[in-house]
Amino acid sequence: MRNMLASFLCATAMVLLLAPSAHADESAADIARRSRERGTLNLLGQRAELKLTTVTKDGRRKEQVLSSTAKRVDGRLHSLARFSQPAGVAGVAVLTVEGVKGEPADISLYLPKLKRVRKVAKGQRGQSFMDTDFNYADLGGTGGERDESLRLMGEAKVLERPAHVLRGQAGPDSPYGEVTLYVDKETDVPLKAEYSDREGKPFKVYRAVQLKKFKDRVIASQAVMENLQTGSSTTLEVLKLEEVQLGDEAFTERALERG
Repeated sequence: MRNMLASFLCATAMVLLLAPSAHADESAADIARRSRERGTLNLLGQRAELKLTTVTKDGRRKEQVLSSTAKRVDGRLHSLARFSQPAGVAGVAVLTVEGVKGEPADISLYLPKLKRVRKVAKGQRGQSFMDTDFNYADLGGTGGERDESLRLMGEAKVLERPAHVLRGQAGPDSPYGEVTLYVDKETDVPLKAEYSDREGKPFKVYRAVQLKKFKDRVIASQAVMENLQTGSSTTLEVLKLEEVQLGDEAFTERALERG
């Protein structure tokens, strides 16, 4: 009887050791996709009031306030940002729709002075977003990296939290070359991103500065994008956060014009 029990326990232990964990087959692309939905500009089912503070190398400072929200429509992540301050940019709105099968995001920009919506061309993704250190490529997630190129490189600690380290190549329409992402293992919040330019030189670094819990989820309540080549930086700060349930029609080009 004792031998039978020992054999059973041994067999059970072997099964537990050999059985794959729930996340053993999880790919870098899976982690990256989830992290995009935890970025401050892509918060699903929530509306965030944000302040962007850009400081140039020579100390010039500019502040802008906008609201941002996101929703999945027909399986694709739709993100909407609308500026309210200062007066010169009030009413400017940007709709970003996740690309299909590795394609870059579709970006539509509404300019109230022109009273029309225009598409941000693929060749313009490297341009500054509203004169900040974020580019249009950053609006679709973390810089336009190609999911199929991402690889799990191991783990690291960021903000004293264990994080997945992912590395991959950006798409041809991104201003970046290689992208290294650090994604919080517990919450999927993007904690850090390192970008090189097309020549392989260090370009920009995104860092979450402070995390905050809102009901049942954690967000980066403050983050900074630093341009290593120009010496400027843009700090993104969450001023207010609330749950919203917007209809699909709110994430259309027609809705951009209505305000």
